[in-house]
Amino acid sequence: MNHKEVKSLTRAGIEIYTLGSADAVNALRERQTLRLENVEILWCKRGAGTVEADGRINLLAEQQVYCFLPGQLRKFQLDESVSGYYLSFPPDCLYLAPNLKELMSSFEEYILNMQLLTFRADESIQTELEGIVKKMKRECENNLWMRSEVLSGLLNVFMIYISRELGVSGHTLVVSREGEIARKFMTMLKEQFITRKKVADYADALSVTPNYLNTAVKKVTGFTASYQIHKLIILEAKRRMMYSDCSLKEIAYYLGFESQAHFSKFFKSKSGMNYTSFKHSLLEAV
Repeated sequence: MNHKEVKSLTRAGIEIYTLGSADAVNALRERQTLRLENVEILWCKRGAGTVEADGRINLLAEQQVYCFLPGQLRKFQLDESVSGYYLSFPPDCLYLAPNLKELMSSFEEYILNMQLLTFRADESIQTELEGIVKKMKRECENNLWMRSEVLSGLLNVFMIYISRELGVSGHTLVVSREGEIARKFMTMLKEQFITRKKVADYADALSVTPNYLNTAVKKVTGFTASYQIHKLIILEAKRRMMYSDCSLKEIAYYLGFESQAHFSKFFKSKSGMNYTSFKHSLLEAV
C-alpha cells in the first residue's frame, strides 16, 4: 500500500490493509490495545496469534473472520505469519444505507453481552468477500469518479454478507420513527450513560415518553431502554475491572454512583455476582 492509497483511505474514512504487509504491521502495531471508535474487521486466512474483545480471548483460526464494534476494548497479538485482510471504518458508513441502520443496533446487542462476533468463512463466502475487498482496494488506489459512493456501496454489500454469516439480521419491519428513536437512544446512551441513568432522562432529551422509549428500544433491540442502560453500566464496570487496577470505590466514582455500597448492590443485582466473585473469576480464567 503506497502513500497515495493511505491518504485516500483516510479521506474516505475507510482503511484496508493486507495482513503481512509493512503498512499493516505499522498500522496494527499502533492499535494493539484500543477502545474502538470504528468498526473493525479482521479476516485471518492463515497464521497464528490471538484476538481479544472485552476480556474474551480467541486463538486465531484459519479462514476466521472477526468483527469488532465501537465501544469494545480490543487487543491484537498477531504473528508475522498471519495473512488476510484488516478493515476499519466509522459506523456512520453503515448509516448511509437505510436497511443497515437497524443492523448496527443488532450488532450493538452483542457488545452489551460481551460477545465476540466471529465466524469461519467457507469456500463460497471466501470468494465473495475477497472479490469485494479487492474491488474496494482498487477504488482506493485510483481517484475515480464517484469513488466514495462506490466504496460505500461495496462496504454495505460486504457487511450484509458478514451479517448473514453471523446470523444477525436487521429489523426491517420496525416503524421508521421507532427505529430512529432507538438508534438515537443507543447513540446517546454510549456517550452519556455515566451521567444519565434513568429512562426518563433519555426520554426527555428525545422528546418522547419513557413508556414510548422503552417500547421503541425493545422493538428494535429485543430489550427495554432500562435494560440497555443497566447492561452498559455493568459492561463498563467489568471492563474497568479487567483492564485497570482501579478499586471498587474508584470504579463506583467513575461510573457516577453516590457511594461504593450503592454501586456494589447495583452490580450484584444486575450481573448476578458480587465484585469479589467477579474478580476471582477473572483470575481463574488467566
